Amino acid sequence: MAAYDYPPYFSMGLETDVTRELIQILNDYQDTYDFQLQVIPPNGRYQALSETGCCDVIFFESEEWGWEGRAVESTIPLIRGRERFVAKRIPGRTQAFFETLENKTVGAVKGYHYNFNGTEQTADQLNQSYRAYLSHSALTNLRMLMGGRIDIMPINDELLSALQNAGEQYQKDLLVSDKVFDDYMLSMIVGHNKRLTQETMQQLVRELARQGHIDQLLQRFNLSRFQVYRIGLRR
Repeated sequence: MAAYDYPPYFSMGLETDVTRELIQILNDYQDTYDFQLQVIPPNGRYQALSETGCCDVIFFESEEWGWEGRAVESTIPLIRGRERFVAKRIPGRTQAFFETLENKTVGAVKGYHYNFNGTEQTADQLNQSYRAYLSHSALTNLRMLMGGRIDIMPINDELLSALQNAGEQYQKDLLVSDKVFDDYMLSMIVGHNKRLTQETMQQLVRELARQGHIDQLLQRFNLSRFQVYRIGLRR
């Protein structure tokens, strides 16, 4: 299975993450498939799931992130995520700081898709529209923000929640925008003509969910409030 840096779902900069924990759960639960992690760059995900690619599935991915017209299928949604801006908290800085990106250096991640103004853009396109700093990791950008190297960055609510759960001190040092600029559904995306089918992956999700494994996993990372998979289980 393919995975790229997208915390809290996957990041080699974390001691563990949702994807690595879920792989372990899947391998412990059944022995028909051996799920193995293949780390890829974000912009390599489409090739990875192509007919000649290295991987069969990618976890916690949105169909809207460049998958239109590609030979893939997705499972029921697992997570409803949200994205907003954050800045370093300094005296006198208020929510008005988020009203414009003009004259601000925006931290973004190479290979990501963003929807700042209602139009989906890649990180490269973002760099053409704004003064952007592109890194390979949201965690790198977070450190850059705290160090004053960038002014503002998008971050998903799930990462903020997971950092809070881990006892990280970012919460008191970050000014978090009140406004959500993007929300999305995360599923498991499976390539066509692969050893693993969408139907099989969806059935595994349903079985793990009914036995409480997914609830326990999301609770561990403080992500329970983002789950939507129970809606799909009732269909």
